[in-house]
Amino acid sequence: MEQHNTYENIHFSNMINVIEAESFPRTFPLHWHKYVEIAALAEDAAVNTPPSIRIGHALYQLDPGDILLIWPGEVHETVENRDGRLTGIQFPATMLSELPDFAPFFNIFRTFHHIRQAQTPGLAQQMLSHIRQMLSVQDGHGTFAGVETVICLYEMFMDFGLYIKNSLLSGKELHPPGSSSTIEKISAACSYIVDHCDQEITLESVAGLAGFSEWYFSRIFKQITNYNFVEYVTLQRIKRAQLMLSDSDTPITEISYQAGFKSISTFNRVFRQYRGCSPSEYRKYYLK
Repeated sequence: MEQHNTYENIHFSNMINVIEAESFPRTFPLHWHKYVEIAALAEDAAVNTPPSIRIGHALYQLDPGDILLIWPGEVHETVENRDGRLTGIQFPATMLSELPDFAPFFNIFRTFHHIRQAQTPGLAQQMLSHIRQMLSVQDGHGTFAGVETVICLYEMFMDFGLYIKNSLLSGKELHPPGSSSTIEKISAACSYIVDHCDQEITLESVAGLAGFSEWYFSRIFKQITNYNFVEYVTLQRIKRAQLMLSDSDTPITEISYQAGFKSISTFNRVFRQYRGCSPSEYRKYYLK
């Protein structure tokens, strides 16, 4: 139980919880929480058995140089960390979602999980360098260690945001002119969906708000978020239900309607499809 107390039951007195290799658990059961968690495996990590973490239905195996992003509300477990080489950080999502420069990217950030050294070496190396710096700062216990750690975190997500922006701008669908504004409009559409997902919401209405035709909006929305419109709306309804499952004793049937689902049977089926467990199981897995 000592690992449980030091690893997951955190209160963010320093805003960011930095997890060194000796503190990262070898295994940890299914759970979820409201903060962002990042697991990393250094490029030079010598492992006999690659570490693996399950998020929902997906099992992610990390190779040296890889990073795994676990977002608030995602049911996950550390399946394998036998060699004890994983490191990590945990921090409140509001550090990104409530900062004006990051807010437009936050819903796009959340569509990423596995940053692979083999696929995007530049991005992986940049992000790992910031994680190494955070570990070093925390080890040093300097006067402004907390501030330095926050700066490292923001620099890491600046690199991540620029990578996303530049990779999208290089695609055929988003050539200038208007490329940057297209990303901003899709980000604004994502925010609108998040705020109104409990209501009747249509592709036509959101495309109109973004100033695009339905056909163009559908193509660009999929390219930027990796979800089609219906999938994204459904996911936001699931996320809204997740908050209610953790913050209240509201009956699950009532939660399903408040989250925008028309029937409890649909809610139960879709919730299991997206989160790999029933709503009642999800409530049980919540780690306070």
